[in-house]
Amino acid sequence: MTKASGLALLCALWLLGCSSAPERDYQITTYQRQAAAWLAQGDRKRQQGAYQQALEYYDKAYRYASKRHDAEQMGLARLKQAAVNIRQGQLERAEQRIVQAEVFARFEQTELAPAIDFMRSKLAFKRGEQAQALALVAKLQTQFSGQTEKHIYYRWVGWQYAPASLNWAQAEQDIVQLAKLKADKSLSNVEIQSFVLYHNALWRTATGQSGVEPALDAAIAHFASLELTNWLVACFKVAVQYYSTAADAERAQYYQTRLTELSQTDD
Repeated sequence: MTKASGLALLCALWLLGCSSAPERDYQITTYQRQAAAWLAQGDRKRQQGAYQQALEYYDKAYRYASKRHDAEQMGLARLKQAAVNIRQGQLERAEQRIVQAEVFARFEQTELAPAIDFMRSKLAFKRGEQAQALALVAKLQTQFSGQTEKHIYYRWVGWQYAPASLNWAQAEQDIVQLAKLKADKSLSNVEIQSFVLYHNALWRTATGQSGVEPALDAAIAHFASLELTNWLVACFKVAVQYYSTAADAERAQYYQTRLTELSQTDD
């Protein structure tokens, strides 16, 4: 090595040592953060019923996660797209998305297995394969028996798959438990409470259970606080049905008016 080249190398190493990056911080998380942000945006659009936008946002999340080679986020993006596809009745497309996630789970170190099982249960139920759907969700209930929030969610999904198994005493305990978690600010996924509160009102109305009115009030207040207009519309439809059957024409008309108003909004 010549004296000049040696000096150039020393200068280059010295400049590297003067880098403005924090010492011993070897993680660059720009793509990871962007992927997480797009996943969150997609979740919000899915909750609002804006399914095409949700699919696009999940695809953006996938692309950023791919730049990082974050197999877990890539798999989650595909599973979230599969959930939208299932809701839209695009079952073959959903199958393809789930298979993609399964590939990541097979070849990379991820924690995607429970999410894959859950999406497989949703797909099986949509295909009319009730036994398979129930077996998968029962597996998840057992797996998350020590995590109250998730255990409640999978129990309610099981009731959705098999309504005859619904236990109203247990349902009421679950609602109280979720409310307590929220009050303690330890509820990690508000979508679980959304699912429970809506179905509590829906199922009570459908089966003629008592407590429909407070269930409706709780669900409406919940979705109003989250500014989820599409879910308010769903609740108002249940309210119109309930109050019409109860021969409370005035209240039924009130909710019909609100339903019409919200159904006509652009946003």
